[in-house]
Amino acid sequence: MIPRRLLHNATLVTPHGTLPASSLLIENGRIASIGPSASLADAFAGDVEVLDLDGCHVLPGLIDLHTDTLEKEITPRPSADFPIDVAVHELDRKLVACGITTVYHSLHFGYEEAEIANRSRYSRAEVVNGVRAMAAGHTLARTRIHARFEIVGRGPAALDEVQALLAEGRFDLLSFMDHTPGQGQYPRQHFLERQAKQGVSEAEALQKMAEKQARPRLSLEQLAACARLAIERGVPVASHDDDSAAKVRTMHGLGVTICEFPINAEAARTARELGMTVLGGASNVFRGGSLTGNLNVAEAIRDGAVNGLCSDYYPPAMLHAVFKLWRDDILPLHEAVNAASLVPAFGAGIADETGSLEPGKQADLIVVRLRRGVPHVTQTYVGGERVHAAGRELQPQEVLA
Repeated sequence: MIPRRLLHNATLVTPHGTLPASSLLIENGRIASIGPSASLADAFAGDVEVLDLDGCHVLPGLIDLHTDTLEKEITPRPSADFPIDVAVHELDRKLVACGITTVYHSLHFGYEEAEIANRSRYSRAEVVNGVRAMAAGHTLARTRIHARFEIVGRGPAALDEVQALLAEGRFDLLSFMDHTPGQGQYPRQHFLERQAKQGVSEAEALQKMAEKQARPRLSLEQLAACARLAIERGVPVASHDDDSAAKVRTMHGLGVTICEFPINAEAARTARELGMTVLGGASNVFRGGSLTGNLNVAEAIRDGAVNGLCSDYYPPAMLHAVFKLWRDDILPLHEAVNAASLVPAFGAGIADETGSLEPGKQADLIVVRLRRGVPHVTQTYVGGERVHAAGRELQPQEVLA
């Protein structure tokens, strides 16, 4: 049974501001009350576990709608497969330690380049079923599946499997991707420059690009049918690497409500104008820009064109990006936290239950201590249960009433 806990003498980061010298009561796995430390300590003295946090920040647990890390945990090197349950278990412990309490593992479907790079023995269905089995009571973080569906190349051949798994309720988020060179993440000049660095001549690179552009592609009608199937089952739909206002509007017309990794400010602004959740990479923020010369996410957040974060390929970047946005005066701390918690929660349709420090919501939260300005997660709670504690941090502060 989860005990009643009072997180005492903390700096609480709520959706609307930061509350110093405050406390938060956890009861029956939910946030029962928030208020000034002095009044809550008196009101709930007695049968409650009190943890004096010595001014540490308490944030809602981070919600990551897109992380590719599970694929690498299962197959860290081509053909070097590890058991799916072990991979999920080990990654799960890392996620809660860096503050992520809800994760949508992004698994690719129809993405030829990823299949070649991984060379895993596991089928897509085996990975999905393995994650689902672990999520049903064996993970610390709330664990869900994001199906990344490549719409070109092998995508058309994977359509039946994607639709079947959608119909079975195996996915929690669906996104459409197009990694064809000459557009999206790989504009023509960028593709040619990358090929040149690999010793490929311009003529050979142009031939390769033409071959990739000629691959089979899902029709707009097929995309619309797939999106409808997802929406009918309550699964949000995202688009990936949109590079123009026209592409964003096309995706939005299909029922897409999340714009992931827009390539430029035009696409990002259009998505926000349409009321979409616009997610940028936390690693982009933390590192100071895009690896491929595309949109600078911190600048886009400052301009209001991007409103949310996801980890993409490096989960620890989520928390570090939040505090960098605050330190660099791009956002107040509570708005930076919202970008990694409440905004993704709204995008995924789970904001009624989690994503912010508000009475009645699940007690998914993290305790963060700043050391020389660097955030460290000292405790993580999911549904009121403490699922991570940095041993040297917890004991000196713990006081049992």
